[in-house]
Amino acid sequence: MSTAIWITLLVVTAVASFFIGSLITKRQYEHDELEKEVEKAQGDLEQFKQDVADHVAHTNKLVNKMQDSYVQLVKHMEETNKLLVAEKNVEVVPFFSQEATEILSETRNNDKTRSELLARNAELQAAPADFVTGESGIFRGNSSENKQTESA
Repeated sequence: MSTAIWITLLVVTAVASFFIGSLITKRQYEHDELEKEVEKAQGDLEQFKQDVADHVAHTNKLVNKMQDSYVQLVKHMEETNKLLVAEKNVEVVPFFSQEATEILSETRNNDKTRSELLARNAELQAAPADFVTGESGIFRGNSSENKQTESA
């Protein structure tokens, strides 16, 4: 009987060891999976940080390039302004002849005042005086004739 007890004890120990071992192995497997997920998440986070840093650097380059282009544009406009606008000491060839320039300045000086121009504009936008009040043309006549044409 002592052999049967020993064999039973051995089988119970083996079964218990099997379940305890599988439980420990399962926990270790879950732990390893979680560690892999953590490492993957950290790698993704580092990649995201790198992508953001690259994006910010690229944006900075574009802003600097835009600023340089703006500075070049301002310089170009200043040079163009110097070419087009006459300085006091430099004689500029006029676009119009001397006679045309004199005529233009005379007409500019003889222009009507702003209020006169606004009054003239208001007159032009008013209704013409030849509007007829009341019935005229095909609408003239008895209202009974109009009723007959409407009923037909």
